[in-house]
Amino acid sequence: MTIDFTGKTILVTGASGGIGGAICDAFANTNGTIIVHYNTNKTGAEETQASLSGNSQIVQADLSNPHEIESMIQSLDTVDIVVNNAAVVEQYEFDSLSYNDWQDIWKRTIGANLMGPAYLMFCAAKVMQKKGGGKFVNISSRGAFRGEPKSPAYGASKAGLNALGQSMAQALAKDNIFVYTIAPGFVATDRVADMVDDSIRAQSPLNRVADPEEIARTALWLASEGNDFLTGCIVDVNGASYLRS
Repeated sequence: MTIDFTGKTILVTGASGGIGGAICDAFANTNGTIIVHYNTNKTGAEETQASLSGNSQIVQADLSNPHEIESMIQSLDTVDIVVNNAAVVEQYEFDSLSYNDWQDIWKRTIGANLMGPAYLMFCAAKVMQKKGGGKFVNISSRGAFRGEPKSPAYGASKAGLNALGQSMAQALAKDNIFVYTIAPGFVATDRVADMVDDSIRAQSPLNRVADPEEIARTALWLASEGNDFLTGCIVDVNGASYLRS
């Protein structure tokens, strides 16, 4: 299947490496213009951009800041596809936290993982409405369904992202704007390398975790033409490590 995004602009958040970098790489082969977003890891974003073929540019924004998101979108000529990939995850033992620690973790996590995509979807959707359509692909997590006892704020933020995607799929369908969500399990990235051991791999009957490229290919397919009726979907990409019905 050939996917051609000639003339389209694709914004990928959290693209300094890992899943975001793989998504940029997958989309770079479609003739579109790739917008590589980062917050603090400029070096990683530059490395991602250097690896891409075709047109690309780098943008910076703190996604928990609504004003920075608005400025970022205004700095772009246009936007056709947004992949909401950026996220923070912090692991901790509940009993070790003070009340102030608890508040700070929730503010950081909800700010980046839920409020950021909400702000970005609003600003980008306004551009898409004027253009006559567009697509969002949100990167969630199986933790939204199974619970995350060592990262409850993360699990809750991803459950909220699922609901956001479904709600906006209904709200924006009239504008030819479609919203899809991917819910991965563990993915082989540097961020979780020290967490992935044999017990984690054994959660899947494939006895491994996902490669970033597997998430990227799913995002690319969902963003391609002919998937309009999938709007509002949540696609599990977890190697049957967590099944729901």
